[in-house]
Amino acid sequence: MAAPSNVFWDPEGHLHTNALHWEGFPRLLWESLQSFHYTEPPQYDAVEFVEDGVHKARVRMTIPQHPFRSQWQPIEVNMMGYRIVDTIEGAALEAIYRFCNQHPKEVAGRPIGLFSTTDPNEPEWNLRIVPESHRLEGPPEEALQGMMRFINVQYHYQLLQHREMGQLINVARSYYREADRQNTQVDQLQALVTQKDEIIAAREETIHHREDQINESDHIITQRDTVIEFLQAQIHDLILAADDAQAQIEELQQPLIPPVAPVVPEAEEEDPEEIEGVSELDSEHGDPVLSPHHSSSGSQSSVGNLDDF
Repeated sequence: MAAPSNVFWDPEGHLHTNALHWEGFPRLLWESLQSFHYTEPPQYDAVEFVEDGVHKARVRMTIPQHPFRSQWQPIEVNMMGYRIVDTIEGAALEAIYRFCNQHPKEVAGRPIGLFSTTDPNEPEWNLRIVPESHRLEGPPEEALQGMMRFINVQYHYQLLQHREMGQLINVARSYYREADRQNTQVDQLQALVTQKDEIIAAREETIHHREDQINESDHIITQRDTVIEFLQAQIHDLILAADDAQAQIEELQQPLIPPVAPVVPEAEEEDPEEIEGVSELDSEHGDPVLSPHHSSSGSQSSVGNLDDF
């Protein structure tokens, strides 16, 4: 009797189950292990993740230690796939191959023994070549039913692989189209960058040419400033010289002023009092005696003074 299925997710997002709730390799493996007196079904630890844009699944399963056969060591399988279901199927199938190769005598004559091969490095199931030791035991009808179950599960697993392969091809095609589109965009951007670089180089050359022109203009302006300063100094000197010349011209243009004759004071009228005094003196002392020489010399000196003037 199959053990009840258990499915739960842990906090890290891992799925834990014994995968007995559908018809597949996990159930066939567990039924075969029960025939060898195993008491606990294998447990599957599965997790899905995305790597480089591709959905992937990783499954780790373990066939536990046999309860009373110590030489039957646990079997641990790690399988990588693209979905949890097909990866669990692949892990169970790999466990069947390993179990059959580790216990070839025990699985002989059982349906699971069909997965046992003579070459352990090539675990392939070929129904056309079935060793005599692998002939199924028991009633033919029961053996045929068991064989058909394994064949159906194998076919179902191949369908899962075919579906996943188709999805993988579609993903690869989409990635190829996306890569081709991105390559086209990269080429276009590269051409645009090259064009921009050429424009930038031309503008830089123009800028350098303009800078040379500006430097040359600055040099010319400096020279002209020097000439202007020199000419301004000369103009200043000429203005001073012109002012001096103008002052001299104005001085020469002034009219000549004749010398001013000295003012001769007019003879003051004799004070009548003095005349009277004289008369009085004359009356007191007698008439004055005027020397003819005195009068003539005085008149002559006055005449001489007028001639000198």
